[in-house]
Amino acid sequence: MSNLLVAVLVLLYTFQSAFCNLYAKHYPGKEAHSSAVYSVLYGLIVAGGTLVFAKFALHPSTLTLVLGILNGAALVTYNTLLIKAAALGPFSVTMIFNLSGGILIPLFWSALHDGESLSPWQYAAIAVMLLSFVLLNLEEKKDGERARVSLPFILTVTLLGCVNGLYGTFMNTVERTFDGAENADMIIVTFFSSAVLALLLLLIRAKGETIPAFRQTPRSAFFALSASVCACAAINLLMHALSLINVAVLYTLNNGGVLIVSVLWSVAVLREKLGRTKAVGLILAIAAVFALSVL
Repeated sequence: MSNLLVAVLVLLYTFQSAFCNLYAKHYPGKEAHSSAVYSVLYGLIVAGGTLVFAKFALHPSTLTLVLGILNGAALVTYNTLLIKAAALGPFSVTMIFNLSGGILIPLFWSALHDGESLSPWQYAAIAVMLLSFVLLNLEEKKDGERARVSLPFILTVTLLGCVNGLYGTFMNTVERTFDGAENADMIIVTFFSSAVLALLLLLIRAKGETIPAFRQTPRSAFFALSASVCACAAINLLMHALSLINVAVLYTLNNGGVLIVSVLWSVAVLREKLGRTKAVGLILAIAAVFALSVL
């Protein structure tokens, strides 16, 4: 059952990232307003969907309110960096840094703060997964040439990975503290506060152009809605999965699975080349996911 939940999570988060990338390319307004508009729409849809799922019951504690608002700020930052990274460099490299941070920060926090330990085999499998990230990152090419990997791009995706890890850690903290009783509250506070913060940033930057900035084409609206629906389903499922699976193992399985699907998508659809080094990395990632699934 747990493995099935992870498989569904992988598909949902893969589609969310892909739709977000497509939204960034098809947004009709100024590029500077793209991420803020996306964050407002995304936050409201996920918060609203979760509120309906929770039957409009909302009673967050002070801790959940504080962590939710902090997580909302992290989410706005995450969406901004994800869209900026999509414009600066290759999607697959963005996902590698993104997913690495999503594994390492929760792993260290759960070990140092929560006192959760894994078996040597599980640590080894996670290390193999991280090695696969490095190998996959070494051979990112496009049309026979090295892909665009500039210093601004590296800084952007590094920050993206850190924010992704903090986001997951905050979610896990609320799930552990209240034994799942305030999961929906955390999701709603997180995403609603992210929408409010994104709107405030947009008002400051766009000023009189704020309302026109929300104008969408059918394509961009579809991609924004699709990403938000995937995110709403994924985050609710993730919070439930945290009660069943060790946080470090869950994020490694989820992020590793998304990485595998993303690389296969890049090869099959985007026609990116799969050289020997990248192929070895892909095999190691698949092996790590398989090992963690059975250990």
